[in-house]
Amino acid sequence: MYSGLLPKGFTEEDLSPDDDEDEAEEQREGEQCESSAEKLSSVGENTVSVKETQSTHTACESDNESPTCSMPGISQEMWQKFQDLREKNEKIKTMKVPQKRKRRRHKKGTNSEETTETSREHQEEHEQHWNELKQHFGVNDRFHPPACSKPPPKSGLEKSIEGAIAEGDIAKAEEMSDRLATRELAVKIAQAADCRDFVQHKQEEEALRAAQKRKNQISWGFEAKRRWETKSNMGFM
Repeated sequence: MYSGLLPKGFTEEDLSPDDDEDEAEEQREGEQCESSAEKLSSVGENTVSVKETQSTHTACESDNESPTCSMPGISQEMWQKFQDLREKNEKIKTMKVPQKRKRRRHKKGTNSEETTETSREHQEEHEQHWNELKQHFGVNDRFHPPACSKPPPKSGLEKSIEGAIAEGDIAKAEEMSDRLATRELAVKIAQAADCRDFVQHKQEEEALRAAQKRKNQISWGFEAKRRWETKSNMGFM
């Protein structure tokens, strides 16, 4: 508040708002100064902490690089071992481990192996078929006439073989003999196949007959069988 003599034409009411405004401005200026001082102090503290951390890091690095230990409670031998291990670790990290390249081995002979497997399967099937036919070779030999009786008439191929031998053409006789042997083998195979088919047909018929017989048989239950037995016994009484 304004105290003292007032100029002409002014009252106390006219002067009071200006004084209040001056006081408010002074308070604002004081608060701004305090905030700027706080900011400066925080910045100073941060810079001091950064410098301290940098100094600690540099001190640690210098301690690690120095041959002598400056830390209390650690002997010189332990410090030297630590330094050696550290150097080895750095060397291992820098070293490049050679990678072993795996050689791709080309699979050779896959087609040949497949062909051999297929040929083996075909051969096994052929042998199985041949063994089935072998069982029926010479089944009808007992129906042939005995050797002491009149020999059968010679075929045209046998007569031509005898003629070639008489002429001295051995190569032709051998060729005809091979043809005769293959013909006889073909006849034997045909007879064995007929015999095998006949046996299979016979077995199928017997199995069918047995199945029909089994169907025609009455499946007796315990009570039905007992009733039938009692009825038959009543007839004899």
